[in-house]
Amino acid sequence: MTTHRGRGRIGGVMTLSGWPISSEVGCANPRSNSCSPRLKPWATLRDFQGSARRARFLGGVGGVIVSVVACLCCSTAVLSAPIDVGTDPQLLLDDYVVDRVQGLTRTVHPPARMEQPILDSEHFGTFQPYLSVLYDAGRKRFRLWYNHGAALGYTESSDGIRWDPPRELNLPCTYSCSLVGDGDGGPDPKRRYKIAYWHRGGGNRPHGMCVAFSPDGLSWTPHENNPLLVTYPPDLTKVKAHEVGDIIDAFHDPFRKRYVVVAKLLSVTTDRFGPDPIPPGSYRRLVGITDSTDFAHWTKPRRIFVPDGKDEGRLEFYGMGGIHRRGSIWIGFVRILRDDLPCDPGGPVQGIGYTVLGTSRDGQTWRRDREPFMDRNHKPGTWDHAMTWVGTVLPVGDELFIYYGGYARGHKVERYKERQIGLARMKRDRYVSLTAGDESGLLVTRPIVFKGGVLTVNADVAKGGSVKVAITDEQGRELTGYAESDCATIAGDHLSAKVAWRGKSAITALAGKPVRLRFGLRSAKLYAFQFVSK
Repeated sequence: MTTHRGRGRIGGVMTLSGWPISSEVGCANPRSNSCSPRLKPWATLRDFQGSARRARFLGGVGGVIVSVVACLCCSTAVLSAPIDVGTDPQLLLDDYVVDRVQGLTRTVHPPARMEQPILDSEHFGTFQPYLSVLYDAGRKRFRLWYNHGAALGYTESSDGIRWDPPRELNLPCTYSCSLVGDGDGGPDPKRRYKIAYWHRGGGNRPHGMCVAFSPDGLSWTPHENNPLLVTYPPDLTKVKAHEVGDIIDAFHDPFRKRYVVVAKLLSVTTDRFGPDPIPPGSYRRLVGITDSTDFAHWTKPRRIFVPDGKDEGRLEFYGMGGIHRRGSIWIGFVRILRDDLPCDPGGPVQGIGYTVLGTSRDGQTWRRDREPFMDRNHKPGTWDHAMTWVGTVLPVGDELFIYYGGYARGHKVERYKERQIGLARMKRDRYVSLTAGDESGLLVTRPIVFKGGVLTVNADVAKGGSVKVAITDEQGRELTGYAESDCATIAGDHLSAKVAWRGKSAITALAGKPVRLRFGLRSAKLYAFQFVSK
């Protein structure tokens, strides 16, 4: 057993502070497996080995550092249809644009968390890790909604860090509060803000997922037919696979023109997640997904995350929050629960929790990492010692603000006193890097076509290290003037370093033509690349 060690349209696809979205997905049918036929996803490569901190790449993603000891896949002589990357940023979270890798490691980079919570239970009445944060550009204010007792709580801030005294809004809300905003151009101003949440029914109404609408995010009108998705019955032997639980995370998918909810589902009596069946009267928390065209009529939820044979112990899920799109990849934060582990060796078994990355190329089929992106704080006595569960994220300038719930001593311990909301921050797009040490490493992309006229890289190069790029044809032959020997060395820490060959960065003449990129790295981390107009 391993105890993890380590420390536009608002609210859906985020466009704040120069983080654009694009409709280019690099495939005529992004839901088809033919979009990426050459490589298996990072999280589904063979059996995962090693501890939660490290595993060999060819054994799967199972650690913060995953060793790449050989070529990642086929020879460049085997061609596939070029991927249209347009001007989208290409994050190296998965292998969508990757053909070959040698001498590099896949490294997950946890964000830097603030030492103290930004919303505490004493002053803000926090007791759940669920929240929504939006930015009002017109008023230059951050707006935050969260669970406050049995109602929806609300507060504002000028910087996203220090928050005004809270107030309760007119919406009874038992658990979860995931908000989507349509922005100024929404079809119905009275429903500009939409919220999905779980609420205990009263009278003849059952428990389940409810929705409400608001013109301003302050005054709410619940849907008359709530709950729109019914929860499971108290008798766990009668649970059905599509009945939702009390963890709700919503987002908007503008490309499919759907609202999407990721929700807690429970296992059923016929499930097996290991050699032994689930004991009678017990269950596992799973993750499901449902969508809607109007935020009122929802499809039957289906599963997207369940435990499997690679997972240790009694692994469960607490939903997936912070779902957003960057370029052609959807990114989410999968909350992992281990109720079978103590916070400290020899201590009471009260559960721990941490967050891993989830990714999707179509918003419907999801894959998860195995290692923590945000682990719990292992320092005894800290406010987030037991659980670190990401609730939501917001791009702010060249950073990503990551708001998360922290529990002090365990899953069900003093929930009205020991559950707070914290903030972690990271530089733009720096979830995962391909990392080279003192020895040179190599990354070769699949054939791509691009728009724009300048290539930029998001990279952090150590002193004495380097990043160089060659542009080749589909067969891997260097193009005249764009050889690695022609490329100026990239050094230092840059979010958008322009790549130049023979003193010139313009590559407009190659736009729209199938090419490959070949990155040579030494003592460097490569997070992403992007073609821009200039």
